[in-house]
This record gives sequence, structure tokens and C-alpha cells, in this order.
Amino acid sequence: MKRILSLHFLLVILFFTITVYGNVENESNREKYKVIIVGGGISGVAAATRLLSNNVSDIAILEASNRLGGRVYTAPFGDFLIEYGAQWVHGQGDNPVYKIAEPYNFLYVQNWDTPSFLKHSDSKINISVVSSWLFEESYGLFNNDNDMMLCNCSTEHYFNNKFNELIKNKNVDEYTAEAVADFTKKCKSADDAIRNLNEEGSWGSAQYLTRNGSLTVAWKTGYHSFINILTGKYEGKQLPVEQKTKFNKVVQTINWTGNEVEITCEDGSRYFADHVIVTVSLGVLKFSSKTMFNPPLPDNKLTAIESLGFGLLNKMYIQFETRWWPLDYEYLLCFLWTNEDIQKFKNESKYGGWTTEIPYIHFVENQPRLLEGWLTGDAAQLMETLSDDELTGAIIELFNWFLGDQYSISKPINVTRSAWASNPFVHGSYSFRSIKSDRLGYSAANVLAEPLLFNQTNPVILFAGEASSERSFSTVQGALETGWREATRILNFQL
Repeated sequence: MKRILSLHFLLVILFFTITVYGNVENESNREKYKVIIVGGGISGVAAATRLLSNNVSDIAILEASNRLGGRVYTAPFGDFLIEYGAQWVHGQGDNPVYKIAEPYNFLYVQNWDTPSFLKHSDSKINISVVSSWLFEESYGLFNNDNDMMLCNCSTEHYFNNKFNELIKNKNVDEYTAEAVADFTKKCKSADDAIRNLNEEGSWGSAQYLTRNGSLTVAWKTGYHSFINILTGKYEGKQLPVEQKTKFNKVVQTINWTGNEVEITCEDGSRYFADHVIVTVSLGVLKFSSKTMFNPPLPDNKLTAIESLGFGLLNKMYIQFETRWWPLDYEYLLCFLWTNEDIQKFKNESKYGGWTTEIPYIHFVENQPRLLEGWLTGDAAQLMETLSDDELTGAIIELFNWFLGDQYSISKPINVTRSAWASNPFVHGSYSFRSIKSDRLGYSAANVLAEPLLFNQTNPVILFAGEASSERSFSTVQGALETGWREATRILNFQL
């Protein structure tokens, strides 16, 4: 009996020893950081560079994809570089992206002020009225911030009322008015990545801060160059942002207990941090915020996520063997439709007529055999599912409708398109202010940006990204500034 008890006692001691020392070993092997940044887009890179520049090196970036940049996505296409995502620096005055990039001589101004308006040969649209004044004044209605705020309605309702006032007593025929109204709304939808203007709030749209200078400043070297600038690559003192990044890490849960956060990824890996900056897109938050965070996010933050708009804009790029269009065409090929034209085209279309939703296709500067088109909403989502042959056929059909009686339309040799709706790490393109968020006023963006605190002072979980910007939503500068904002919040707390 004594031997049995002694053996039992020894086993208990052995089990206790293994458990204690095993736990100590596990604790020593925990991947623990001062700051973890979820998402390696511009906002995440901005936060990382600010922390590293201020001697906070105990950081990690968890990036779901295999690259940095997020919705900044420059890629090769044939002989060219194209932008699947962000394309322009919107404004030169008081724009941090422009200020940072301009000294490197990587930027140039694209001229979008010279459209060529197209109609079908049998259409009743008066092109001369459109090009001489009607479209310019029509789109200019969206630049009247005071009227848009006073309306405090959908941008659809605002535009319809103002457009009817514009053409009243101006001797504009119904077909031309119909076509310009349709085209103007499609342009606004493309600018703001919305399905239709009924979703967008006029008050919130008017809060967007338009920077001085050209809104179409482009990159000679691709937008990815901005990441290299931020990380100091061209200065010979590159910050180790890429080395701090763990790629292909899809965050599944963010558990917050006291002043420590545990992050679990889909591959089972676990990471711990004192502070976590969440920079994922609003689309990802809409998709997974109710299951990602434990404990759940506060109701007001969930309401902000639900109410803010997150739309879809996709691009198509079309490469030709030789240029078939005339040199005297201006930069934009703008497609004008009456309702009668749209119905006739769809009845004859072999591809469903979805291309009637394309407002314009434009030339790509310094790439004379390349055309680029923009598309929003349901048609943009449909385009993601098409084969290259279906996309090519639909584009040729569109060109033939407008220009086939004047030019011999050659078949493209290559096509590609973005696919932001089906990208599981984005779920769309960029944010807009919706009718729902207008009801909350500024609070929607402010609430989204509020950190979750421990002991009312310690910012444990922080939120960045363009959607959390009050007045620069939907832009790279908005993403940049909010990444800096949250890194600075941590630095101020540490001090």
C-alpha cells in the first residue's frame, strides 16, 4: 500500500511539474507584441511607419493577402502597368499624399476636362447642347454643398429637383435632357462607388473635403510607389515594414480581456498585443464585425458600421494590337443613352446589355493602345463573373453600337478587370455617406473611429481606414491620415 501511495504521489508531482514548466515554456513562446496592426493597406502601413519612426519597433502587421497595399494595387498588364484600385491623388492643396510624393517627380496631371460625347446614329440626342453647356452645368449641381446640405435628402432626389430647375425654360428637348440626366447620375455613381443615387445622402456627400488643385493627379510609376516612399525605400533608410508583416494571415477573432488582446487567425496561429489597430475595410467590418470581436462591439459602433455606405466600383482594361480610334478624340468617350436607346440595345444585345451602365471609357495616357472603363453596382458585380471572351464580346458590341458606322472596331488582344466585390479581404471598393448615416450626422464616422478603452484611458482596440475619416472618406489620403491618427493615439498614451 505504501508503495502504491508513493507512486501516486510521484505521479502527481510529475504531472504538476510538467504542467507548470510546460506553461512557462508556452508563455515564453507566445508571440506577444506591443502593437499589432490588422491589415497592410495604406492605413496599416501609415500606422506602422509612424510607430517605427518613433522608436516603437515591437509591432507586427497581420495581412490577409500576399502583398502590402490593400486597395492600392498596381499590377502589370501586357506591356503596361495598371491600377486595379486607387488611381489618383485627389487634389494638390493640403493633401498629404501629394505633399509626400511630389518631391520625387512621380506625379503628373491627367486632363479629364475634355469629353467626347457619343450617341447612336439614330438617336434623337442633341450632342451640341450636351457638349456646349448642359453636362458641365448638370454635373456642377453636385458641387453646391450648401444646397445639398439644406436638402438633406438622397442625392437622387436633390439632383432631380435641381436638374429640372436647370433645364426649365432652356429649350432642351426631352431626349437630350433624359440622356444627360442619366449620364450625370452614372458619373456621380462612379465617383462615389454607389449602386444608385437613392442610397447616398446629400448632406453626407457634401461633407467630403475637396482639396484644391487637380483631382486627377496620376502616378508615372504606379500607386505602389507611394508605399515605397512611406517606408523610406528611396531615402536609403527603409523602415522594416515588410519584415514586420505576416502575410496570408486572415484574422478570425479578436478577443479582448482587460488590457491584452488575443488574435486568432484562420490557420490557427495566435498572437497577443497590448494595442491592436484594426484597419480592415468597412466592407469586411460589415461582413464580420458581429463575429470577429469578443466581447461584441458596442451597439453604437455596430450601428455606425451598418449605417455607413460601402459601394462597388470596378474597372476594365482593354488592350488592342493597334489604335483604331482617331487621334482627335478627346480623353473621355462618354456614352449617351435615352431610355428608348437602352431598350433597343438590350433587345438586340447578345450579352444582356449590361454595358449600358458604363458611363465612359477613357484613353490611358502614355499607353496609346489601352482603354479603361469604370462601372458600378450590379453590372460591376456581374462583370466579375464573366469570362474574358464574354467581356471582350460585350465591349465590341458597345463600341459597334456607337462607332461601328464610322470605324472598323478591332478585337481586343487582352482584357482584364478588377473584382473587388468577390475579394474576401475587401467586400467592395470604398465608403460613402448613405441616407442612414446622414441620420446620424458626423457621429457615424466619429463612432467608427472611437477606440475601445481599458480603465477609460488605455486604447486597447483602435480603428483606422478611409471610412473612419470625417471628410476624406473614400480616398487614400483618408486612409493615410487615419493610420497616422491611431498610431499617434498610442504614442500619446505611451508618453
